[in-house]
Amino acid sequence: MFALFDDAGKFLAGRVMSEADSSMQIELESGKRVKVKSANVLIKFAKPSPTELLAQAPALAAEIDLDLIWEVAPEDEFAFDDLAREYFGDKADAVQQAAMLIRIYEAPQYFHRRGKGRFRKAPEDILKQALAAIERKKQQ
Repeated sequence: MFALFDDAGKFLAGRVMSEADSSMQIELESGKRVKVKSANVLIKFAKPSPTELLAQAPALAAEIDLDLIWEVAPEDEFAFDDLAREYFGDKADAVQQAAMLIRIYEAPQYFHRRGKGRFRKAPEDILKQALAAIERKKQQ
């Protein structure tokens, strides 16, 4: 069993060595073992390997259309894996879920963070202002 977790805004993955009620012992690819709170674990998966997941997910994330997922995202707070199932289908695998997490996480103008793995879509007027500001910055 493997796990993807949030470590101060950086996503890491490794093999689950042991699991208690509120924490897990996870071994990273480097061999380093870390203790992670269960609340910080975002995805548990059996395959692919953590290295493959962390290599494939960013490439797939770049292909996700932000405007489309912003339109289909619920108005209320939602979890990234729910949106992944909406976008990729009911059987979204670990790579697809991780890709959706990365894409949403890297687009704060579209989605506001509400907690570990939870988001809320930005209101349309705020989104338009943010995109306009980004465009102005590019032109300068």
